[in-house]
Amino acid sequence: MDHSFHLGDETTSYVDVEVLSRTHDVSDYWDGNWLTSVVKIAVGPWKGRYGASLRAEEFAQFHDQLRRLYDDASAPPAQFDSMEPWLRFKVQRSDSLGHITIAGHAQAEPFFEKHNILNFVLDLDQTYLPSVLDELDGILNEFPVVGSPRG
Repeated sequence: MDHSFHLGDETTSYVDVEVLSRTHDVSDYWDGNWLTSVVKIAVGPWKGRYGASLRAEEFAQFHDQLRRLYDDASAPPAQFDSMEPWLRFKVQRSDSLGHITIAGHAQAEPFFEKHNILNFVLDLDQTYLPSVLDELDGILNEFPVVGSPRG
């Protein structure tokens, strides 16, 4: 079963994140929430794909923020912000007609802070958001946040 979210169209403008597995099979918050993932991005003529270590709580936080943004036109932007700089982007409303802008950066090697960074901006329609919310629900059902940062 595919555990991914796809934000954008099918060919030229999208961010797609697929979760392959939980890195550690433990219930500890700090070790148990790492998820082996694949990030795919298309921005006009540029397309890329790379492996990334993301965390379950990053998906949960993004889901909650995106839900608020979809339900409330005055809500602040939704952000996917990985602990390590693999992928960071912000989704915000760009007008009152249902258009959204996604702006961020993708980094294939987060430990080399100035290398291989793609800065991107996508202009989309909010009609993509309900399916993204459903896809995030699927990821979180399969890979829920385990433990608590307080121990």
